[in-house]
Amino acid sequence: AQHATSAMKLSVLMALVACCAGQLVVDRAHVGKTFDGIGGLSGGGATSRLLVDYVEPQRGQILDYLFKPNFGASLQILKVEIGGDSQSTDGTETSHMHSEDDLDYQRGYEWWLMVEAKKRNPDIKLYGLPWAFPGWVGGGSSSPFAQPNLTATYITLWLKGAKSVYNLDIDYIGVWNERASDGTYVKLLRQELDAAGFSNTKIVAQDGGTQICTDISKDPAYAAAVDIIGLHYPSDGNYALCQSFGKPVWASEESSSYDDLNGAACWARVITSHWAISNFTASIMWNLVGSYFHGTDWYASSMMTAVQPWGGYYEVNPVVWATAHVTQFTQVGWKYLVQGSGSGQLPKGGYYVTFVDPNGSDFTINVVKIDHLHAACTRPSLPQFTVYDETVTFQLAASMKAPATLAVWYSNFENYTASAPIFRRLSDVHVNADGTFSLAVPIGAFYTISTITNGPQKGDLGPAPATAPQFPLPHKDDFQSYPDSQEAKYWSDQIGAFEIHPDAAQPSNKVMKQMVPQIPIGWSDHGSLGPVTIVGMREWQDLTVSISFRVPVEAPKGAAGCVATRSDQMWSNGIVFCVYTSNNTWTLSIGGPLQSTGFPVRIVQQGSVSSAPAGVWHQISLTTVDDLVVDASFNQQSLASGISIRNLDTGFAAFGTNGWYAVEYDDVVIDQAGGSAHWAPTDPCPAAQAGGRLYSRNCISNGFAVDSQSFDLRSDFTLIHLATGLCATAASTAGAPVTLSACNSSNLNQQFFNDYTRIRNTPVGMTLQANPILKLSGAVSSPVSVAIKAPSNGWNSWSFFPNTNQLRNQYVANTGLGYPQCLSTC
Repeated sequence: AQHATSAMKLSVLMALVACCAGQLVVDRAHVGKTFDGIGGLSGGGATSRLLVDYVEPQRGQILDYLFKPNFGASLQILKVEIGGDSQSTDGTETSHMHSEDDLDYQRGYEWWLMVEAKKRNPDIKLYGLPWAFPGWVGGGSSSPFAQPNLTATYITLWLKGAKSVYNLDIDYIGVWNERASDGTYVKLLRQELDAAGFSNTKIVAQDGGTQICTDISKDPAYAAAVDIIGLHYPSDGNYALCQSFGKPVWASEESSSYDDLNGAACWARVITSHWAISNFTASIMWNLVGSYFHGTDWYASSMMTAVQPWGGYYEVNPVVWATAHVTQFTQVGWKYLVQGSGSGQLPKGGYYVTFVDPNGSDFTINVVKIDHLHAACTRPSLPQFTVYDETVTFQLAASMKAPATLAVWYSNFENYTASAPIFRRLSDVHVNADGTFSLAVPIGAFYTISTITNGPQKGDLGPAPATAPQFPLPHKDDFQSYPDSQEAKYWSDQIGAFEIHPDAAQPSNKVMKQMVPQIPIGWSDHGSLGPVTIVGMREWQDLTVSISFRVPVEAPKGAAGCVATRSDQMWSNGIVFCVYTSNNTWTLSIGGPLQSTGFPVRIVQQGSVSSAPAGVWHQISLTTVDDLVVDASFNQQSLASGISIRNLDTGFAAFGTNGWYAVEYDDVVIDQAGGSAHWAPTDPCPAAQAGGRLYSRNCISNGFAVDSQSFDLRSDFTLIHLATGLCATAASTAGAPVTLSACNSSNLNQQFFNDYTRIRNTPVGMTLQANPILKLSGAVSSPVSVAIKAPSNGWNSWSFFPNTNQLRNQYVANTGLGYPQCLSTC
């Protein structure tokens, strides 16, 4: 009987091969794992900071594009950071418990975001994960697992707040982002969650690498407590050990790529290939919406970009529509078809995946073909491969119960023309009587073929307001208009957490107060410099910043109030003015004060004041113009004026302190300094023309763009001069000049390949595709060229500043290069 059964199976297989040679069989008889969804991540950190400051209707529109079913990204999972009072990429997210005796569920904006997501899609899954922890959680150690009972209670209280205050059920909870996991803690967390009524909340571990799979293989009780294995940025490959436990395996953080066509291409590939290659059942993009200042890390590595709350401008980017190819045609709980019976690799490169409704006859097939140049997200790297255009034929088995026609939606993320198809509905495809249909699949394609013919749409709420990247000045705030425990508009905490609270001495007056009482258990920088919050533009130079501050009487002698201009994200650079209470001294420095000593390292000048007691309000002001501190004042008394400083720093306005002190701040004012010469610049160059050479020259400062320095860095790696529409072009010989000529996206002499994500956050090389040993190179106030090595007094890496469309030779101050140089037409 066994031989007869085997022979029958072989006969069926041979018949299938005979009928379907060269065809891709789709057969519901071979159902795989459950589809758990496609998601976005808010946090890790402070990535949605500016979103909450948008006004209606733009704020609601952004949320609709992200969460509304059958409209935009239509996300199925929302993952948020559980704030931990420490820097976690683009800022600090405040904790619900700064100390063990403190509990406040009104802090931060992730609660609000989850509520808004649920309003739009009640079925969306919610997922919380800490990046950092308040210092008390570790009992004074640097590990959240030193006293696992404290950590388990801390996380459980977060879930309780979500439910009791916001009526939110948290579906998934993580351990510690991209840091260690711990079996004792995870087992204890499971017990505490169950005891508190959260038995339906599943634990994801470890939100990092594959070490978790080895760890749980050695501890059955640990394995039993883990519901889902969450990996970050997994490459193509075999994850047999992780899959051996029979648990869902997710790409629980993925992409981190800039949100242009390249980011869409990598995301389209990864959300398809993760099942086709590795049997992952969910993918979650970092990050949900790029709503943080350029000048903080990983600018616009997101589904959408929303960085101008003052004017309402936002961008609905191609990544949204790559996501829609899956989310608008599936539901969480559908099933994947296994490799070889509905999922797998295309004959000439690329992937296809089939989802089926287990409770009905609906199904969706996604097909993607992205070449190697555009397939890799920011990380990890991918093995070398080649793809080709092809026509594929699908053979739908009788089990699919296919209708006569199927809906077809199409994008091409490697088509750089103005008419490029992005989430476009095509004519329905006809299914032949034998269950076959064919599809032409060019490079760059992302297809959705589905039985779902009604419902999905490319939502359109009309044009957003015009872009206005220049941060509006003057900016004044007395902090009176905010609810308690919230952050002031636009201010973005980088070290520490600054919240609105009543003035202790005058409750009718509201102030901004630094709330972190001790060093947190950090994820990145635990707080090497003092607490600081920033606002404005990475390009600013010539500013006046003033603020009132009050140091609590219980703070140690020397606790400071500080203001800064030209600050980078962590105030490692910039011009900083601090007054130290009780010891009656002041410093003017490059960079903020160290926590370890309370003082900055690079002091430009210092002195004393007649009196600076703690417990009373003081006013502090700093004005910088060009290479001078025009004035540094304390309580309206000038302490320093006409002080020479280096002129290469550019950056944010900031205020802060030098330790974990509950310093209060009030009445901040930021305004232009230096007059029209600095704030109404004229273009130093004549109108550019075809054939004209490109040069480097001093960058126009303070966030202004002039025609001669305004370029666009396109997805096809061309560099377009915006005023003329001409492209940077170079011959493929070392030393060749770079000139402007008519654009041709297929011309390799116009393609300057670069890390399209990181170039907005750090200088990177720009390699001429016609000869990849050549890089775009420059020297101070000189013509640019393509060269094998940078000139002895020059550079061959560049950073793109999107607010001003400037291509600069430095991202933060580089003393070896001097004043920032920009690509220019003269």
